[in-house]
Amino acid sequence: MKNARSLVVPLLLTAGLAACGQNAATAENTAATEGAAEAVSGGTAGMTAAETSTASANQAAVPATPEAVPAKAQAATVAALPLKRGYYVESDTPCGQASNATTTLLRREGIGGARDFCEFKKIEQTGPNTYRVTEACGDLQDNAPPETSTSIYTITGDTAFTAKSEHGWERSARYCAQSTMPPDWRANDISDVTG
Repeated sequence: MKNARSLVVPLLLTAGLAACGQNAATAENTAATEGAAEAVSGGTAGMTAAETSTASANQAAVPATPEAVPAKAQAATVAALPLKRGYYVESDTPCGQASNATTTLLRREGIGGARDFCEFKKIEQTGPNTYRVTEACGDLQDNAPPETSTSIYTITGDTAFTAKSEHGWERSARYCAQSTMPPDWRANDISDVTG
């Protein structure tokens, strides 16, 4: 029974670290786990069959390698959203019927419409197709300083996105080639901001 008790502390410590997402195979925990294994393999002589079975089951619950403990996902900073640069039109509006209210222009440094512009300050990939974007947004017709906020962009391929702001607004848009836009947009030279 004494040997069974000596297993409880290392096993609880290892389980607690695993639950917190920490690596259970640190030097201290490795030594404790090895001690527990010795207690199970060499110290079972005085144990009953039930105690031996419990000790063996507890040892099996200890992760064998650091890979057995799930790692926390880390957000990776990236230089740009993986989208084609150019015009994006609200998803429910045909490209040929775009208006100032339904069109945004994705540039190298940010995204904006006829009245506003959001400069991308930091872009972090948080999942296979999700990005947390810190952006400074301002009204192009107002001298007020831009306001910094965060939006979550969910990307579909390289031609569509849904953006959800921390302030509650949501926008879904898809890429429209300049040649498919109304005449006013077709005549604009946007190569200096999209190239």
